[in-house]
Amino acid sequence: MRRHSRIEETLYFVGQLYGAAVLLLLLATGISRRLRDLAARIARWPLLGAALYFALFAVTTTVLSFPLDYYAGFIVPHQFDLTSQSFGGWLTDAAKGLGVGIALGAPVAALALFAIRRFQRWWLVLWLGSVPLILIGIVIWPLFVDPLFNRFVPLRDPVLRGKLLEEAGRAGIAGSRVYQVDKSRQTKEMNAYVTGLGPSKRIVLWDTLLSKMTHDEILAVMGHEMGHYVLHHLWKGFAFSLAVSFAVFLIGQPIAERGIVRFGPRWGCSSAADPAALPWLLLILSIITFLLSPVISGFSRWEEHQADQFGLELTRLNEPSATAFIKFAEDSKQDPYPSRFIEWWIYSHPPLGRRVEFALHYRPWESGKPNELWKP
Repeated sequence: MRRHSRIEETLYFVGQLYGAAVLLLLLATGISRRLRDLAARIARWPLLGAALYFALFAVTTTVLSFPLDYYAGFIVPHQFDLTSQSFGGWLTDAAKGLGVGIALGAPVAALALFAIRRFQRWWLVLWLGSVPLILIGIVIWPLFVDPLFNRFVPLRDPVLRGKLLEEAGRAGIAGSRVYQVDKSRQTKEMNAYVTGLGPSKRIVLWDTLLSKMTHDEILAVMGHEMGHYVLHHLWKGFAFSLAVSFAVFLIGQPIAERGIVRFGPRWGCSSAADPAALPWLLLILSIITFLLSPVISGFSRWEEHQADQFGLELTRLNEPSATAFIKFAEDSKQDPYPSRFIEWWIYSHPPLGRRVEFALHYRPWESGKPNELWKP
């Protein structure tokens, strides 16, 4: 577990450097400029040319990043028995992901470059444009994108489905649908979640979780997931994301423009609106976001701890919660007690060892204290 975690942590930081190196390589070697010229020859209309450039850029970066992606996404999971997926299956999913990324990213990139060309304070326009995109993603992704990779079917266990719906009713989540998904095609790890808004709202359980956990452990896990929904973590996360992206775009514009003035002639970029400058823009955004990682991770850990607390207040399944966390740690080969620095910088959830301790000791009802988060 510790060895796997150290590899994953190393890959996280190496991946940041490798991604930055790929973007700089495209600029320094003139590859980005050549891709822009090729796209311009094929598509005369600027918007279409920018979209085509993005597609070529996405394919190129995927090829250049393949060695590290292959090691991190295929070799390491097989080395630690986290998956039984064949190379062909893994490659097919990667190709699907690339296709979805191009289909969604190409028009967004074209419109973003158009906004940069038309508006002096383009950072503000890009930030405002991200608002509806995030909302659309929350609603559309569960309905149309997730099914491209896996099959979602109504939960087949009628007893468990009844218990989950009763639990959802007590939590205050009405009208939920319960699905199971064949994630065993890709992984041996476990997960469950509540997702979507309105017509896309659903409770989803991975088939790996259904096969490895007891009903009480599943109810404890879903109490946590329902906590996210009831405590409006989706909307709080949305607001937090907007605040972070506001800062990223605000800081990013002056850095991007200064870089184009200094290095643009060498890279063949005439302005920040030039498609060939896209690697530079993405490099700036990725570096700023990376430096904000402790803030982003800290906010996520706060939400996750609240969800743990809500789940225990809702279910009072302390021991099943603890054994579920132990199974998660053992199943994913995750160090239950990472270093404080790694937790501070990377971890989106509290370490599983500390979650086990909290699950075993949080029992305010035994001393007559009221719930803090779940209100019956």
